[in-house]
Amino acid sequence: MDRRVFLGWSEPLLGRAVEWLWERRVELPEMTVVVPTAQSGRRLREALAEKGACLAPKVVTPGQLLMPEGSAGRAVEVAAWVEALERVTDWSAYQAVFRDAPNEGEAPGWSLALARAMVDLERSLRENTLSISTAAKWLSETIEAERWAGLAELAKLRDQVLWEWRVVGENRLLAEAPGIEGRIVFAGVWDFPDSLVRRLENAEVTCLVAAPEDEAEQFDDWGRPLQKAWEQRELPWPDVGGVELTAHARHQAQRAVALVANESTGSNELALGCADEETTGELVRAFHSAGWKVHNPGAVSGAGARAWLKTWRRFLQRPQAAEAIDLLASSSTSALVGGKRAQRVNALSKLRDGWLVRDGDDVTRVAAMDGLREKDVELAELAAQTLSSLMNWRNGFMRQPFPEAMAALLERVDGEGEWTDLRDLVDRLGVAVSRSKRPSTFWLDLVLGELRGATAEVPEGRVADVQGWLELLHADGRHLVLCGLNEGRVPAPAGANPWLPEGARKQLGLGTEALRGARDAFVLRAAIEARRLDGRVDLLLAKSGGDGDALLPSRLLLAAKGEELAKRVKQLFAGVEPPDAGVAFEIDWKWKPERREVRVKDGKQSLSVSAFKDYLSCPFRFYLKHGLGMRGSEPERVEWNARDFGNVAHEILETWGNDPEAREFNKVEALREYFELQVETQLARRFGERVPLAARLQGESLKQRLGWFSEWQAVQHVEGWRVKAVEKPFEIEIAGVEVRGTVDRIDERDGAIRVLDYKTFAKLSTHKVFSSHLTKITAATRIPSHLEEVADTRVSLVIGKAKKASDYLWRDLQVPLYAVALGEVSDLGYYVLGSSEGESGENWWGPFDEEQRESARACAAWVLEQMKAGEFWPPAEKTKHDDFEALAVGRQLVDLVKTPNEWSDGNPE
Repeated sequence: MDRRVFLGWSEPLLGRAVEWLWERRVELPEMTVVVPTAQSGRRLREALAEKGACLAPKVVTPGQLLMPEGSAGRAVEVAAWVEALERVTDWSAYQAVFRDAPNEGEAPGWSLALARAMVDLERSLRENTLSISTAAKWLSETIEAERWAGLAELAKLRDQVLWEWRVVGENRLLAEAPGIEGRIVFAGVWDFPDSLVRRLENAEVTCLVAAPEDEAEQFDDWGRPLQKAWEQRELPWPDVGGVELTAHARHQAQRAVALVANESTGSNELALGCADEETTGELVRAFHSAGWKVHNPGAVSGAGARAWLKTWRRFLQRPQAAEAIDLLASSSTSALVGGKRAQRVNALSKLRDGWLVRDGDDVTRVAAMDGLREKDVELAELAAQTLSSLMNWRNGFMRQPFPEAMAALLERVDGEGEWTDLRDLVDRLGVAVSRSKRPSTFWLDLVLGELRGATAEVPEGRVADVQGWLELLHADGRHLVLCGLNEGRVPAPAGANPWLPEGARKQLGLGTEALRGARDAFVLRAAIEARRLDGRVDLLLAKSGGDGDALLPSRLLLAAKGEELAKRVKQLFAGVEPPDAGVAFEIDWKWKPERREVRVKDGKQSLSVSAFKDYLSCPFRFYLKHGLGMRGSEPERVEWNARDFGNVAHEILETWGNDPEAREFNKVEALREYFELQVETQLARRFGERVPLAARLQGESLKQRLGWFSEWQAVQHVEGWRVKAVEKPFEIEIAGVEVRGTVDRIDERDGAIRVLDYKTFAKLSTHKVFSSHLTKITAATRIPSHLEEVADTRVSLVIGKAKKASDYLWRDLQVPLYAVALGEVSDLGYYVLGSSEGESGENWWGPFDEEQRESARACAAWVLEQMKAGEFWPPAEKTKHDDFEALAVGRQLVDLVKTPNEWSDGNPE
């Protein structure tokens, strides 16, 4: 009796198979329906449910049908292999298998990776119910004989471990498994292994074949495509639709969307398939941009048990602030720290960026620092408590046996019991854990290697799924758009196991690349034929991959002869220019910032004197920084950046200026010795005993700079200048806004007052105090558009030997506003702590009169009135230092941001 049922290929298989099953709906509860993948099983069940009420059949994949119940599982097999491999003390007996001893010079985890490779090898052999030992016998007369004999000896060691553990291995379980009985229906499975065929001898089997009966000779007795019949067969291209060569994965996705749009294909008429993972992701994004919610059933979400465990493993290995932040990104971690995840992440992030903290010791040291702001103390205390909680859990996990450690952990992080796959895997490992004394981290690594990621959630309102290659015949839309038809994707390689080359696979009766080619030739032919009468098929392939490597068209597309083959070659190997080549950049989205008042404190606006420079440079960047609080961070750095270096230098100079004895030193050596001690103190304060090499080198640089400062300061003391105040805060009101600042240093001599601002990471030759605040306006001066007609931003001055006044443009107001706040001063200046002696030293403004003072105040008032009025537009085309360059993605900010009248009153969009 022929077990095959030929359903024809003039329509998609899914509909025909469902009709066949529905006609036998009374028998469905007794049936087991075998489908190629879990996704195709879901589609079959959904289609049956749409037909009406019935008792559904059991739906399984070939792998689920093949493996009998009672298997200890792959994880236990891997653990047994690890145990066996680590018992080998003399690898010379296995030189035919391993040229060099696998444990020689390897990290401690060498055996786990090799054990997984061994399990993969065994699973490949089970296609033909073979073990390594039986495969070695089959290959005993071949060139592979010696190598497989060595592998068989290793397999005996593994079998010994399983015997000691009282575990029945999958090889033995499969060999002793009884035949499968009952009613079995294969619905669209074209390459199930011979090992399954042998177990079905006593079952009532029906194979539903997506082909007409006159094609019966092209299939074996089980409905599988015959290699000889299909490997040389010509495959016609679609009559309606066609084959299109694209530049790359993104181009394929764009063309797929365009083809669907051009044909006005409805979501219920679309069959979307892809044989390439990279292109699948691009398809989801492209259709989403077009307003279609398309789902990739094979996608793995970034959440779930495996994702959390990976982060937890990193924290076990490196219990530092960065890993704690990653761990806190998951809501599952909340139970380990007592909630407040967002606040804890904020505290750790700010301490990492501001104080370069790495671990709990660093956090504790920061919390104990003198002079910290109350807000910083609170951050440090919260961060310390967070790391302490996580460390307590870590230490408990490392001390306990793995089952107890995981049970305690899961009780907290998975209180709802949703991570069933993980719990089941841990339970299965119980027998191996009890007999193999290994640390919890080993078992955690083993679990991570075997645990699958969580399937991505189906988006609400999805209209289509991207079907994989094996699911293609279960897609029933009249318009098939199939992507990824490149060699290496279709047909897919049989495998890359180093112990199973193509020749060995053929001798062992395993699936070969040729067999896969025959299967895929049939799948493509059937998918095209199902839409030839009343449908459309568009086949797409790429010229290059994501890494830029050239891709070849699938051999299936070249299955033709003579002129037809020549025509196809010409089309499939043509040059293709990327769609965006030579096309002007187009912006399809603009950022809509949140509308917010700038720097409001206690109901009143306030601004630092250093912020005026930002507004004069660019009002929009000023708003991003001072209105929205945006700024870049470098939490991963292990050395001081310019901000850190400047802060440390200022702290040292402040400490010196507040020390009544030290600031009276007039000898260079005494000053040098004082500053060198202060640098060492700051390094110890910020890094403890573990000062990174880069930071220590920066410390030496700072010592050198302060040494040149010592020489200058000794001269100032001799000339009679005395430090009267350092880091002196002030507040003045201008235009109804509180303007605040801190003067680095105020000197006095015989009643004369001068103001000094320290500068680091600057050069004396280019960082002059006057030119840093004012720019002479000439015909070549490029005035920012927001300052073009503003008289308050200009001042007319006679500088040097000029006979007439020249117009200058204010570019900074910091030092002049010191004079506004302090009253009469004799001079304003910088001291530059440069990187070389020639670039270090003082620079003075020169005469600073009442006209300049009032001009600076007027300019400040104008900026503040603009700020109060919410005038932060337009962005300047160019700034000297652009902290927001990344936001412009190589364009002008004005092109990427909506105008202020479109800004949002809530969260930015």
